[in-house]
Amino acid sequence: MYLRTPKRYQPGRRRQLRLFSARTLIALLAIPLVMYAGWLIWKNQKQVRSTVMPHVETLAASVRTQVAPHPTPSATPDLALAQAGCVNASERGSLEDAIKQCTVMAEGYPNDANLYYQLTHMLIITSNFGRDPKRLTEALEYAEKTISADPEAPQGWAIQAMALDWNRDYGSALASALHARALDPSFAPTYAFLGEIYIDLGDYDTASGYLEQARELDTSGLAVADTFRNQGLWYMNQGLYEDALQPYQVALQNAPNYSYVAIELAANYSALQETDKALGVLASQLERNPADPALLFHLANAYLQNGEIDKAKEYYQRCLEIDANNVLCLSWLGGLQFSEGDYVTAAANLERAIQLGSTDPDDFYQLGHSQAAMGHCDLAVPYFQQGYQMAVEREDTAKQTKFLNELQACGVVTTQ
Repeated sequence: MYLRTPKRYQPGRRRQLRLFSARTLIALLAIPLVMYAGWLIWKNQKQVRSTVMPHVETLAASVRTQVAPHPTPSATPDLALAQAGCVNASERGSLEDAIKQCTVMAEGYPNDANLYYQLTHMLIITSNFGRDPKRLTEALEYAEKTISADPEAPQGWAIQAMALDWNRDYGSALASALHARALDPSFAPTYAFLGEIYIDLGDYDTASGYLEQARELDTSGLAVADTFRNQGLWYMNQGLYEDALQPYQVALQNAPNYSYVAIELAANYSALQETDKALGVLASQLERNPADPALLFHLANAYLQNGEIDKAKEYYQRCLEIDANNVLCLSWLGGLQFSEGDYVTAAANLERAIQLGSTDPDDFYQLGHSQAAMGHCDLAVPYFQQGYQMAVEREDTAKQTKFLNELQACGVVTTQ
């Protein structure tokens, strides 16, 4: 800190008093000149406008088009967290968590076709083989977003083809896949999906050709797991279960977190009466993704096939703890309870399955029989009637007879 001392007085020259400064005099002389210039412009308005205005408009236009450059976007903390969650959840096999995190990430990167492709693929393969209409509808919506991200890239059209195929819309699926091929003939997933479409259409020769092309184009990228899975499906759908094992195993090695591949591999073991191997594949996969209801359902079925009733019931229950509206788990658990004579519990589960959209005639038969066994024929008859109509539509004469017998037991007069 220091003290400020006042400046000492210093004598200087005394200022001269003037009436006008030089600056004031110049300003007074300029006024008449400005007024005269204004009068000239007013007298020649048209000429001035035609000469000067185009230059002014050009300048204005150039200013309007000079947009400040956009800064390079950087991930916000939320997006960075979602990105990490998306990758980590995918790697550890928790596809449901991955879908949630990748969805948040995709909203921040609307033009990333590869990201939308991966997200749509996860939605498709977690749709319980297309049996989950809500999930499949979501997959179709994200397939559209993949196309919007880059309409000239093959990713969106190819993944849309897969989604449509799982939705059993084979004509539209084929159209999307062919458009993807036209955009980029070297994009291997397109050929993998074309192979699956033709398998579902029953044209195995054409399907085989497309799968061969997919293998030639991609040996370590996006298409490998899909190609070998579809090769396994090619064998399985023709009853060649032994031949299907190897391609399914290769598919699972390339995509160890794909539960649906493990489920189909286990189905081939079950078809070969190798139930222990089927159980081993499913149990191993469950360790990767313990919250997958489709995996729990098929593991319960494998235990049921192996005669382990209590284990089957345990896994059906675990399925419903994760997904209370899982129609298949409700249906099969209800059927198991029905076979044990537990009509009260069976009726509750079977009724819930039907309310959620089950079209299995056995559900209607078992629910009707359960109600009749509890003395509620008035509640049973509508289910017997609906089930009978289903059996007629499917031309299943054995089930038709069962429903007619139950209706007659409840006092309903029928004409066959």
